[in-house]
Amino acid sequence: MMVLSPLWLWGLVIIPVYWWMARRFGWYTQGWLLFAVSMLLLALSRPVLSEKPVSVEEVGSDVILAVDVSYSMRATDIAPSRLGAAKEVLSRIIRSDKRDRFGVLAHTTSAIVLSPLTKDTELLLHLFASMDESQIITKGTSVMSALELARKMSHAQNLLVVLLSDGGDELSYDKEAAFAKQNGLKVCIVMLASTDGSTLPSEEGSLKDENGHIVISSRNDAINAIAEQSGGKVIDGSDADAIIEWIKRERGEDFAGSTTVARYQELFYLPTLLALIAFVMAYTTVGEKMVKKIVPLLALFGLSAHAGWLDYPYIKAGQYDYAHRNYERSAQWFSHVDNPQAQFNRASALYKAGKYQEALSLYRQIRSSDPLFKSVVFYNIGNCHIRLSEFENARNALLKSLTLKYSKKADENLRAIAHAQEQKTLNVWKKKNGKFSADENKPTGEGKQGKEGGGSNMQSDIASSGAGDAQKKTQGDPRLSTSQGKASLSSKQYELINQRSVHETKPW
Repeated sequence: MMVLSPLWLWGLVIIPVYWWMARRFGWYTQGWLLFAVSMLLLALSRPVLSEKPVSVEEVGSDVILAVDVSYSMRATDIAPSRLGAAKEVLSRIIRSDKRDRFGVLAHTTSAIVLSPLTKDTELLLHLFASMDESQIITKGTSVMSALELARKMSHAQNLLVVLLSDGGDELSYDKEAAFAKQNGLKVCIVMLASTDGSTLPSEEGSLKDENGHIVISSRNDAINAIAEQSGGKVIDGSDADAIIEWIKRERGEDFAGSTTVARYQELFYLPTLLALIAFVMAYTTVGEKMVKKIVPLLALFGLSAHAGWLDYPYIKAGQYDYAHRNYERSAQWFSHVDNPQAQFNRASALYKAGKYQEALSLYRQIRSSDPLFKSVVFYNIGNCHIRLSEFENARNALLKSLTLKYSKKADENLRAIAHAQEQKTLNVWKKKNGKFSADENKPTGEGKQGKEGGGSNMQSDIASSGAGDAQKKTQGDPRLSTSQGKASLSSKQYELINQRSVHETKPW
């Protein structure tokens, strides 16, 4: 059994108070009242039994969220800053739209994919919260690079693009508008700047140009031509509701798929019934006469309960067989336990047994709101795709893993398959290029002897089998230390953002 609103269980702290009152006013009445209150609190916590999840068919649109991260986005004429407002808008869109797929890119003088198309709300929210503009050194704005990359991210015939920017510094966007129209991009321009503009912060106070004059960055309405010619829309300020309404109105059927929906059997009526009976016992004479009859009836009622404590033998047996390399039998033991951690352990055992497709299917079914756990799951999904020679899918999964938590092994695996082609083995690619060490060229890390197991039930090294090392200290670029709360984007992503594709004569 599990509860969906555990906060109500804090009300049980009143039990010691009732215990004291019972001594003073008598055990019979206060005892039943105490029991009734406890049952009501249990009912409010919504106890449920898990049922078999169901798959729901759905269709939706591909939406590319393109955020300008150039230096001028640090201006404060839009509170708390232009980029800060952009992050808040992006988060509201993701939270409210559960139907569409979203891809995220950032651009200055070049553009880079921060997240491929996904419906993973937690991953995207974590990505927005961890975006650190202080790591970005390029300062100009190239809208064309963002539009070109957006077009490559989806095969949708009429792709929706939400471009959050202050307008850049171009006098004309005719080329960008023509490109959007010719390539089926419907662009919604979200103007995050004011007409009066704002100074730009710098180490010396305010940014100055080459002549020593303070730079004032204001909105550039020339960019609106892109929305007008592509059939999109221009939205002033951080109006997330207007953006959500535009996406809803323009929504198409760019993809079709299914999603797994968890189902529960509500049990709140059982403790509510017991609470009612307890009140009758406490305050009526009928209660005294009924007590001897009701207790046997409840025993015969045969309430079904999810005996989670019975899972322990299966977990220990699965751990034992995994440690002794009996992976298929370990997977069978874990199949008897119905929770995400056991599902993760079962998938890890199948991976070690060489059943990569089965392991991949199980990893994809895992649902969790824990960023560290999800990072490990995506890492393992990437390794499964590598074993199946599906390198494009592997790159997407490893990128999601790095977005949630930097891991040296995930970064190494991503680099190892950076140029690998579908249906080509890594050994063939290594023979041709010969650029990586033996350890780096084994994406699943099987050359190392790690701890056996997976997740909190089975201590494991992330490099040994696709099981997690969420408790290990992050190894990576010290600028992205998790202790600073900015740890999600890999150093490679910032490096790509900072590539200068145009000459920056006016970096603001």
